[in-house]
Amino acid sequence: TKSEDMASLTNLNEASVLFNLKDRYYADLIYTYSGLFCVVVNPYKNLPIYSKEIIREYKGVKRDSLPPHVYAVADEAYRNLIQDKEDQSILCTGESGAGKTENTKKVIQYLAAVASSRSKVKAPGAAGAKQFELEDQLLQANPILETFGNASTTKNDNSSRFGKFIRIQFDSAGFIAGANIDVYLLEKSRAVRQNESERNFHSFYQLLRGANQEYISKLLLEAPSSYKFLTNGERKLIGVDDGREFAQTNQALTVMGLTDAEIMSVWRIVSAVLLFGQMEFDQERRSEQAILKTQQPAEKLCHLLGVNASEFVKAILRPRMDIGGSKLASEQVAKQQTKEQAEFSAEALAKSLYERLFLWLVQKINTSLTATSRDLHGFIGLLDIAGFEIFKSNSFEQLCINYT
Repeated sequence: TKSEDMASLTNLNEASVLFNLKDRYYADLIYTYSGLFCVVVNPYKNLPIYSKEIIREYKGVKRDSLPPHVYAVADEAYRNLIQDKEDQSILCTGESGAGKTENTKKVIQYLAAVASSRSKVKAPGAAGAKQFELEDQLLQANPILETFGNASTTKNDNSSRFGKFIRIQFDSAGFIAGANIDVYLLEKSRAVRQNESERNFHSFYQLLRGANQEYISKLLLEAPSSYKFLTNGERKLIGVDDGREFAQTNQALTVMGLTDAEIMSVWRIVSAVLLFGQMEFDQERRSEQAILKTQQPAEKLCHLLGVNASEFVKAILRPRMDIGGSKLASEQVAKQQTKEQAEFSAEALAKSLYERLFLWLVQKINTSLTATSRDLHGFIGLLDIAGFEIFKSNSFEQLCINYT
């Protein structure tokens, strides 16, 4: 019968629920209500149900008056915020590939359309910087987060490897006044190691396939297959042009207020993370002391990061540690590192560097989206939890995600 609300089914059991969802799915009806909840089945194809005309249809209309849709959920939250003067939250949960991130973007798209003040916001930075509409910046935040925080897994070619809570703030007139993003549990271990048939974060492939000659020479780039941190360096995603995505990411960074120099610095760090994996260690013949097989990767890495190469290598191979009873009366000695310890240190630095880059980008996004109006009325929160997955080899971050 293709029931729009499963709470109204005569026989409410697992079989009838699954049959109803399947029946609607084959009719391209991917949204179905279940009481207060809206169940979504990922169609894995584009459907013509997200146009401006559809947005206008759902604006200000009661939920039961039109077929189930994520726009109806967003509109109900918006109307409750305005009428009841209470903050609202929308939870998007499900396994990896269920469509959580895509539907989060549709909610933002809807709110940006119906609650737009079309106010210009000057991008932070140098004088004379371009002005961008707040709603445009809000919509451009997701592509940046996806580039640096999403990756291809066995179940999903655009899996969010972190969780996020987006707080969209409104003024007393009901217009969007600003936004703030909190992120959780970035799977930083992916930056150095991936399971078979999976990819690293999208940012690495976009840089290596989209960089022009200026980027290649300045960032000392090589072919994707030559990097050890890219398990499947040459693997391409169906229907995705990494080179074109690279240009779109740079455009989104510009809209968010980053200068050309800052954008180059972002990609400089991405290149440096890859170079940590190019450092090869061995051990001395008569001891377990680690040594570098060749200095070139370390020299390239230090050139990109602007640090002293000899001091960096010394810190990896013979880190100094304090000994003594107190900090005031301590003495520093060089500690011997084995080959395995040096490799662990290099990977730990790469993971930490990538995580700090990601958090810095989130901070820049929040700076651009900060509400300037003091007349704040409330917010609508969107919680997009990272997807549940069980891999052949599970990282600590994935364990935390699954446990949550």
